[in-house]
Amino acid sequence: MRKRITLFLALGAPALFLLLTFGCSEKNTWPAPSLVLESVPTTLAPRIDGSATDREWYSAPELLIALSDEQASGGGSVYLRMKSVYTPYPDTVYFMLEWADSTDDVLPDRLMYVGPQWRNMDCNDDQALISPANWTKRVEENGKEDRFCILFEITPVSDEYGSFAARGCQVACHNGMSVPPRGASTGRFDAWYWMRARTDPVLRCDDMYMDSTGFHGDDGIGSWSVNLRGNGFVPKFIARGTNAGLSPAKFVFDPGLFGRALTPCDTVNPASLLNWNDPRDPAADYVPGYLVREPTGSRNDVKAVGDWDDGKWQVEMRRALNTDDVLNDVAFNVDKTYIFTIALMNGSGVYHSGSVPLTLRFRR
Repeated sequence: MRKRITLFLALGAPALFLLLTFGCSEKNTWPAPSLVLESVPTTLAPRIDGSATDREWYSAPELLIALSDEQASGGGSVYLRMKSVYTPYPDTVYFMLEWADSTDDVLPDRLMYVGPQWRNMDCNDDQALISPANWTKRVEENGKEDRFCILFEITPVSDEYGSFAARGCQVACHNGMSVPPRGASTGRFDAWYWMRARTDPVLRCDDMYMDSTGFHGDDGIGSWSVNLRGNGFVPKFIARGTNAGLSPAKFVFDPGLFGRALTPCDTVNPASLLNWNDPRDPAADYVPGYLVREPTGSRNDVKAVGDWDDGKWQVEMRRALNTDDVLNDVAFNVDKTYIFTIALMNGSGVYHSGSVPLTLRFRR
């Protein structure tokens, strides 16, 4: 008891209040105490598993980032922790992000089966399971997915009101590049887009780029596609077999164009292992709205693993300091600094919080 009292007096009531507030809330209005993320060298690489418990992270200084509506739209004020390390051999940079979030939003745009209870009479004649009249989506679930996007400046970006280095997200998204004709005519971003339902299942960020016409995927195939077979909201695929080890209630893995198509004879919902609309399962029957797969080419450059536990997210990432995609990927040189921003979306595809311009610096 004496040690606890001594600790309280040493910290002081204001400092202790800040510590307790961060631990309990995902919303705040604190200013960022620093704008520089320092990446420190290490001989051992941290494991990319979402746990962020490797000792390499303890040697890295922490950047506390205040995200707000002033830099974005409707996401509120959020506090985010970020660290970085790099290994000269092999030349790889690592990032760790952590933020408070009360829910794991992993099922955006679910495809809901609202047809009659399925009975396996003659599936070749009964087309109820693939009828557009028997499938729908919930408007409130549109884009309901946890995600973030990091923009690194590849070449200097500016609009008529200033530079990305001075104005950050206001140039990149809200009043700048994506809103012609006010957008910048030159400049390019490397965009790392992490999405809980669409990139995290295959342990990646979507490696993209952004120019005056908007977001574009790097060369290669991305990690996700919409799970629709045609008109309406009928699923194209459902989970089968091992589903690449992924939960059939959350993800549908797509190994190709023909392997797992939904047919009228799919009498069992793979998520519940019961017939569709079986009265023994009162919950609504659904199929995930997106397909996931291993990305290829330059879109496969950024490995990322997220872990949600006890009301917070931890995401670890890694990428080669210099990739082969010289046009669309920022080439990190440990003797230089790099401007970047972060946008965070809490279960939304529209509302998000953004950072002011930040600087990545490598310690030698």
